[in-house]
Amino acid sequence: MSLSRLAVLVSTALIGFGMPTPAFAAQHFAVQNEDSPSAISWLQKAAAAPDRISYHGTQIITAWGPQGASSAMLDIVHAASQGSEISVVGSSSSPGAKSFVQRAAHSGDSVDGGPLALLRATYQLVYKCCTDTIGRAAVLVEALRDDQTLAARFWIDKATGLLLQRQLFSADGKTMVRATVFTELEIEDSEFIGHLPPTTPSAVESLGLGKVDNLRSEGWVCSPQLPASLKLYDVHQDTTNGSLQFSYSDGLFNVSLFEQRGALDPAAVAGFTTTQTPGVYLRYGMPSYVVWSSGGIVYTLIGDLPPDMLGQVVGSFPHDIPVKLTAIQRMGAGLAKIATWLTPMGALSSKLG
Repeated sequence: MSLSRLAVLVSTALIGFGMPTPAFAAQHFAVQNEDSPSAISWLQKAAAAPDRISYHGTQIITAWGPQGASSAMLDIVHAASQGSEISVVGSSSSPGAKSFVQRAAHSGDSVDGGPLALLRATYQLVYKCCTDTIGRAAVLVEALRDDQTLAARFWIDKATGLLLQRQLFSADGKTMVRATVFTELEIEDSEFIGHLPPTTPSAVESLGLGKVDNLRSEGWVCSPQLPASLKLYDVHQDTTNGSLQFSYSDGLFNVSLFEQRGALDPAAVAGFTTTQTPGVYLRYGMPSYVVWSSGGIVYTLIGDLPPDMLGQVVGSFPHDIPVKLTAIQRMGAGLAKIATWLTPMGALSSKLG
């Protein structure tokens, strides 16, 4: 699997499809701000809506960064009792591939992939009353930082509670860095997906946070918190190769840090941009990802962070000056292996470019 396929895999995961089921329900994060009860109520409705509402819609995801804008258009058929059939919208000569994301048993509320508990702990949530979008009556909820700059806007359907649109902003509160929006939405009384597209077999084990201390004693880097208020809320392991996924979020922005024993082959990051730090390779997009190695571990950081936040996070980790690898060392350094268990959306990658 190529790195371009990896980017698409994770971009889908970051909008809330196909990620391993988070295990943050039992955790309690201190709420720093006084939130509007109405804002909390509507966000809880948005988190619960996909489990009870079936729909068919077209969704556009756009991310902005130094490379410009990256976008994808998805056709989503969602059956509340089953999951989502997701297709990349293509031309008539090259129709989009399809994949199926099975409905998971949730262990905690999340809104568009971000844990609601962390959203409440990090931001002040404000109810902005009534509005409309795509011809549907909606309510608007905003997330504010401690300095009162705008971090996010949520448009929530009044009739169903479905999240219709979300916008994320950089630290200045003005520059939009990511948007997810339904351009068409049809609510179904019932929906059944009769001929399911293929899913990807998964050998992923949820470790939760209970084994973090043991992992540290084994030499893995698993900080409880990263810069930009990102908190560790879940850990998974690929039982086939031993690689680990550490999931961080502030409730809006999500980051997955993959760690795997081995050495990084520079040939695997062809097309990446080198940075001021030797051996650190960067590629902006949807999502952005950064790759480096240190202490016999290859790190791959994948997320939807704005460039300034991404730089802070990467700078908080150790980095080794790269050395020339032998052919034997290169054999185990394939980056794409780390994300084959994220989500079945790899089937769609060729359609997203």
